[in-house]
Amino acid sequence: MIWVAYVFMALALLLAVGTIAWQTPWIGLFGSLGGYLPGWLLGFAVAGTVAAVAAWLIEPSAGAVVAVTLCLLTVPVGIRVIVDQRRALAGVGVKVRAKDFFGPIGGSKAGPDEVVTYGPVDGHSPRMGIYKPAPSDKPAPVVVHVHGGGWADGDEASDSLMVRQLTDRGYLVFTPSYTYAADGLPTWDLAPRQIAQALVEIKTLAPRYGGAAEHIYMMGSSAGGQLAPLVANRLAAGDTIGQDAEALPTIAAISLLIPAVDPAIAEGNRYVPAGGVGRRLVHGLVGGTMEEHPERYAAVDATAHLTPASPPALVIYGPNDWLVPAQGPIAYVLRCRQLGVEVKALAIPWTGHLMGLSGAAGRAGEQLTAGWFAAH
Repeated sequence: MIWVAYVFMALALLLAVGTIAWQTPWIGLFGSLGGYLPGWLLGFAVAGTVAAVAAWLIEPSAGAVVAVTLCLLTVPVGIRVIVDQRRALAGVGVKVRAKDFFGPIGGSKAGPDEVVTYGPVDGHSPRMGIYKPAPSDKPAPVVVHVHGGGWADGDEASDSLMVRQLTDRGYLVFTPSYTYAADGLPTWDLAPRQIAQALVEIKTLAPRYGGAAEHIYMMGSSAGGQLAPLVANRLAAGDTIGQDAEALPTIAAISLLIPAVDPAIAEGNRYVPAGGVGRRLVHGLVGGTMEEHPERYAAVDATAHLTPASPPALVIYGPNDWLVPAQGPIAYVLRCRQLGVEVKALAIPWTGHLMGLSGAAGRAGEQLTAGWFAAH
């Protein structure tokens, strides 16, 4: 029984210490899960305490006392995470449920109802998913969701859970993919042109699926949270990204989740081991380091392309992000405010780039994104 107590004690300690010391190499990488799943942190602490007490009753030992003590010391961490997240979300009108602290929110993860190709752009014809809402006698508002994956992964079926939450609310959603960045194929210029081409074709396609194509909403997560605002801001500034201006839709508002708005910040990330992963991904996108290609890094910085005409932005991020440091979304929000661009920001305490594991974060993303689009 005492070994059972030790196992639960170790798990509780890992989550508690990793959540607090999230920048600590390896410990923070795995232990920071306590910030996304605080219910499990508390569950391990309680289970360890019960097992240790049972072991003590069978045979008193110093090990049982140590296990109880350490398990109880982790409890305040789990409680603090839950309290902080509840308070932050309540401040923006989001209500969470107890089960949200044990894992992602539920819902349909069914992929696209239809898949098409668009383009070609420079010989590439990426795939694009179409997610349809229930039939209605009114035109459905249209959302374009740009997936993440470090510019080198993901596809039109990525983030189906979030997309289905929007279709349940009556939105018609298009999910354009884009060419993966790879050694010898940096896509810093290609991917934005592909998303711009997708917007042109979506404007034509949307009415066929019952969508209102005059105004379109955009959203993106992680790498998609760089491409979506980059394209939206450039279009708002009058840069048609090689498209016919008349063929492009108006971007009414954007929603960004854990966005890598400025890849240079991820390239400079020195956290171990996530910083090395981030640098590799950014180098694949841009084709090298900042010293080698400063003009390319400037070109892919969505913050640098903000103007007073940029679309209103909702920005949801985690302050403890060891892959895409929070300085990026914070700088984006501050620049919006300087320029007078309407912006709403939410930092979800104790979370970072694994936000998809957090039911509280999922609840916020669903409710706030739908509310933001409805308000614009």
